[in-house]
Amino acid sequence: MVEPVAAWRAVAAQEAARQAELAVAPRAGAWSVGGGSADAGSGELTPAELVMARAFSPLPAVPADPTNAYADNAAAAVLGQRLYFDKSYSGPLSVGDDGMNGGLGAVGERGKVSCFSCHSSPSGDDNRSRPNNVSLGTGFGTRNALPVVNASFYTWTNWGGRFDTQWSLPLAVAENPVTMNGTRLAVAHLLWNKYRADYDAIFPTPLDPALDPAAPDAARFPLTGKPAAAGADAGVWEAMTASDRTVINRIYANYGKAIGAYMRKLVSRNAPFDRFVAGDAAAISVSAQRGFRVFLEKGRCATCHAGPFFSDNQFHALGVPQTGPRVPATDNGRFADVPGLLSSPFNSAGAFSDDAGVGKLSGLAQTPAMTAQFRTPTLRGLSNSAPYMHSGQLATLEAVVDFYDVGGGALDAGVKDPLIQVLNLTPAEKADLVAFLRTLDGAPVDPALNLDTSR
Repeated sequence: MVEPVAAWRAVAAQEAARQAELAVAPRAGAWSVGGGSADAGSGELTPAELVMARAFSPLPAVPADPTNAYADNAAAAVLGQRLYFDKSYSGPLSVGDDGMNGGLGAVGERGKVSCFSCHSSPSGDDNRSRPNNVSLGTGFGTRNALPVVNASFYTWTNWGGRFDTQWSLPLAVAENPVTMNGTRLAVAHLLWNKYRADYDAIFPTPLDPALDPAAPDAARFPLTGKPAAAGADAGVWEAMTASDRTVINRIYANYGKAIGAYMRKLVSRNAPFDRFVAGDAAAISVSAQRGFRVFLEKGRCATCHAGPFFSDNQFHALGVPQTGPRVPATDNGRFADVPGLLSSPFNSAGAFSDDAGVGKLSGLAQTPAMTAQFRTPTLRGLSNSAPYMHSGQLATLEAVVDFYDVGGGALDAGVKDPLIQVLNLTPAEKADLVAFLRTLDGAPVDPALNLDTSR
């Protein structure tokens, strides 16, 4: 196997040589690729390293989502923003206002949590998980909420890849007992009561008139209900006809697709590193430039945090310890999440996908190798997304660098990824690497997208 660092160096050398042949003349104040060394204003990086920087910037356009026909529908995004901030369809709190839930309310109170409740920092991550490690919605979860800004660039959604589309995530969030604790029937009635005109203007099939509580056949759609958990007794959902359950599931999928359209607008670009790569030699410090070298070579970071999104969109077992007051003793990561993805009626190959032939699930099966694997998160926006790792086990970027420096942690089950090795970074190299990581914080998203537009 070719050593990752050697591979990066070889590609960089080839591209630098090609660029040198072009003899590109640098503009004033910009670093040069065509000369024998970096421009004086850049301070540190070699021509080959400057060329390699171009593999990490700029952030491209948000990838298309053929499974969501409304992904780039402006009206759907407007509705999605309303639903993202709406608290009224969340169910009862299981954690009371005893200093742990941020003043949301008492146990049993409803309508206290929205999507925004757990994704409310500038980067769109959960700032209510601190200092509890894991996220807090209607109750405490088992993992730390991931940022939603730039999340549309991921191939798989959630830490263990439980979802293969962005629009299917809100469907599970709305019904999960510890996130929003709601039901799909409540969501359908919310859309009828508050957003009927918005919904009917977007989706080809209008909301069913029987959702009107005054309709003669209103009993078809109870005010609340969702599929019974495995092993639980059948409930109101199971008492509905199969055709009526399909009606609600279609509405529910469209609810997720509207939120997905909104989240695709939450993109942060133009980080200092992007400006540096574009030619602004003063955009990042000399320390950060040295940190980029560590990132490419001794730190081995680019092996997994590749490309402009700084993620390989793959899953790796690192041995992050299950520590923290509310972190479960075991989390099998992707191994635990794949069965739910494959059985979901809302996955990319399901009846509610707008392109069931995308093939994302072809050949996917649960295997022991997936045990304790978690998705490689992007490095963009790191300064605003602490705590870090899948359950917020590490509080600072410095702690994350220290974790990788010693070769990760030990696994109780599964096999640690062989790419994780002891690095032996010096204190100066660690500081430079952190300085580089902080240059990946992009411009804020449009402030209008952070406004509560719910009714």
